[in-house]
Amino acid sequence: MFDAVVVGGGPGGYVAAIKGAQMGGRIALVEKDRVGGTCLNRGCIPTKALVRTAEVLDLARRGAEFGVQVQGTSLDMMKVTARKDMVVSQLVGGVQLLLKSWGVEVIQGAGRVAGPGRVDVVKADGSTISLDTRTVIIATGSRAVNLPVPGADLQGVLVSEAALDLDHVPPRLAVIGAGVIGIEMACIFRSFGSEVTVLEKLPGILPPVDEEISRRLTALLKRKGIVVQAGVSVEGIGANADGSKRVYGKDQAGNPLQTDCDVAIVSVGRRPDFGGIDLDALGVAYDRKGIKVDEHLMTNVPGIYAVGDVLGRTWLAHVASHEGITAMRNIMGESTSMEYDVIPACVFSSPEIGWVGINEQEARARGLQVKASRFPFSANGRALILGEADGMVKVLADQQGRLVGVHILGPHADDLVHEAAAALKMGATACEMAEMIHSHPTLAEAVGEAFLGVDGSPIHFAKQRR
Repeated sequence: MFDAVVVGGGPGGYVAAIKGAQMGGRIALVEKDRVGGTCLNRGCIPTKALVRTAEVLDLARRGAEFGVQVQGTSLDMMKVTARKDMVVSQLVGGVQLLLKSWGVEVIQGAGRVAGPGRVDVVKADGSTISLDTRTVIIATGSRAVNLPVPGADLQGVLVSEAALDLDHVPPRLAVIGAGVIGIEMACIFRSFGSEVTVLEKLPGILPPVDEEISRRLTALLKRKGIVVQAGVSVEGIGANADGSKRVYGKDQAGNPLQTDCDVAIVSVGRRPDFGGIDLDALGVAYDRKGIKVDEHLMTNVPGIYAVGDVLGRTWLAHVASHEGITAMRNIMGESTSMEYDVIPACVFSSPEIGWVGINEQEARARGLQVKASRFPFSANGRALILGEADGMVKVLADQQGRLVGVHILGPHADDLVHEAAAALKMGATACEMAEMIHSHPTLAEAVGEAFLGVDGSPIHFAKQRR
């Protein structure tokens, strides 16, 4: 008898399994593919490996700015892919070792939840084994949404996961969807040498991002040569005589629009993947967004929990992991709940975006009066040294000075945002954070200057005339 059987070995599932074992439980993890899930094998990690290659390539091209003469820079996609696969394999092996070291029983196969007390596992050879368990955690993840238009199944029209395995750089690339994944793909392949056009149905790119930050990034993308067309409704994809593709659609005014490309990447969102589990038969409540759970991550069926993308809440690996820990702590006798108020998020665009808390449009929707402070990286010594002075830090605070959101566009925004996340988690005010001493010369000084600007003025920024 297991204390818990976790179905799905992604960042929600394998972390839950390890936590349960650390707490003394007998835990089984059922995974039909490789542990690590979409994030490790086909999402976050391989994408960021390509991002790093793009960064190195861009820096090499700019070598002369730093007094370094670099001759004949070129890209070897076979080696790029090999390095990406090596990083993924190394991390998968690391997760496997972690599970083994903590005594988690990993079972290869497709898990089918027969009830709160039993999970059937269909193995690759067709045989089935049954696992008796006190509780079950469903952590089967999500899958990419395909574009529901004619021609979406043409060769050369790829979802983002398949695009990670391209063995060449397409001369012309169309990215359909300007969410996080779409923008990351656009930046990667623009650095690799593709002519990139981004098509987005909404009026602007990156809907979750603060509008001011989004507008600034849009301008920077255009400066890099990426064509950004927002307010475009894609209606179909056709094949040209030379094998290229033509994306058909309409702009906001209803005028016809077409984009020719060699490869189209479709990145229009994800939806929960229940992994073949019959939720109706189990009586587990769900809707089109995902499985319904309470604050302890338990479904309406006692003994069955769910974590990660199957909930349809955030689509973030780090949130899935924390949900896995929270669910397992409840299973093992503690009483704890998830807190979703302070979740850092980032976009590995060029430059990067990192944010935590609410943005200005959310503040307006809630009727909050907020003070905004901005500090540009162009006034930060470290950013100038790096040659990455685009972007800014934007801090939002309520009328009492308490922080409600921090938004960063610029170098290493994905790392810098965690200082802000800690501040929001502790309920700090901008004044309290401004008193924190930041090392010099660092990018973090820009964050400190932005905190200082909420109740006064940044030191390293000229006085602004009213």
